[in-house]
Amino acid sequence: AFDNVRQNHPEFFKKVIAVSGDISRHELGISPQDLQMMSKNVSIVFHSAATVRFDEPLKNAVELNVKGVKRMLAVCKKLENLEVLVHVSTAYVNSTRSELNETIYRPLCDVDKLISTLDWLDDQTSNAVTKSILHGSPNTYTFSKSLGETVLNNEAGEVDFKIVIIRPSIVTASWKEPVPGWVDTINGPTGLFAGSAAGIFRTMYCHTQMTVDMIPGEFPVNLMVASAWDALNHNSSRQPINPTVFLASTGQNPVTWAQCEKIIYPMMFEYPFSRAVWPPGGSFKSNYLHHRLDQALYHFAPAYMLDGIIRLCGKKPFMVRLHKKAAKAMECVQFYTIREWRSRSDNTNSLIERMSDTDRAIFNFDSRTIDWNDYLCTYYLGVRKFILKDELHTLPAAKSHMRR
Repeated sequence: AFDNVRQNHPEFFKKVIAVSGDISRHELGISPQDLQMMSKNVSIVFHSAATVRFDEPLKNAVELNVKGVKRMLAVCKKLENLEVLVHVSTAYVNSTRSELNETIYRPLCDVDKLISTLDWLDDQTSNAVTKSILHGSPNTYTFSKSLGETVLNNEAGEVDFKIVIIRPSIVTASWKEPVPGWVDTINGPTGLFAGSAAGIFRTMYCHTQMTVDMIPGEFPVNLMVASAWDALNHNSSRQPINPTVFLASTGQNPVTWAQCEKIIYPMMFEYPFSRAVWPPGGSFKSNYLHHRLDQALYHFAPAYMLDGIIRLCGKKPFMVRLHKKAAKAMECVQFYTIREWRSRSDNTNSLIERMSDTDRAIFNFDSRTIDWNDYLCTYYLGVRKFILKDELHTLPAAKSHMRR
């Protein structure tokens, strides 16, 4: 991710001071010496540390995404020159609603009571009562991020610095910055594209005419920078009672799952994966029973057969284990593949208008500028390079492998 800046500005590391820390510890595990240095020099804090696993145990999610925010705020209050805190949340903090707005929603529960309850519950009991505690939230990630926002909202009128909340939708590969197609996680659509290119995924439960609200990775990052600038230069000097919320979403320039399939599928044959176990194929299924049948026929049946052959060769089988892991990952995101939300980005649009033309070009977060055909092709090539570790020089061998 830093290759370009290393090449063009090799001295940039001189501008960066690394501080050891741990968001699960008191004062973030920062030493007194480092905390004193930060107190004198830090004027803006970007808080993006979190667990983003959908199936994270509730106690862990609350420890990092709720109590972690409390610890971060405690440190921020000790920074003498702090002016702005920018917190990264998620667009789906209240995904049980049909519309995603740039407002702070009503708390799902009393944060302090929940923390004290979980502190004396053992892990087994906590896991057993998780569903009833989630209050309809689809997973512990969105639930805990919502409570993290509640912590910030409760403190906003009592601190001397301004608080901004950035809510990105599904963050995917970069479009142009830091390098085209850069991605380092298999969450969401990335895992689907990688699994399909490898010939592993043959079916997915999805409503194809619904939109997939994915946002290129640099867009929320650019919005974070611009929102801090905006808080310092354009908001009134009076301390806001509530945090300012900005939504990083593609609601104004939507793309459907069907469009993604139409663009990505040919790319898998034009730029095949050199170690694919089966040619790309399969499809989205809007019928759950149809999906489960195809999953049994085209995922697990071949996996058991291949594992049998692998065992006969005296090697350790892995295909069934891989498919079980992939199936679990896909089940975690099914809540989002069969639903869609309306979104309003009034604050984000207003911020765009307050920026100069030059700054809009450098710090682009206007989703209306996304060319989906160009972006999705870049996205797939990024998955091939950065996730599947397949460089372009392997293309002739990959095409030969695909033909076989």
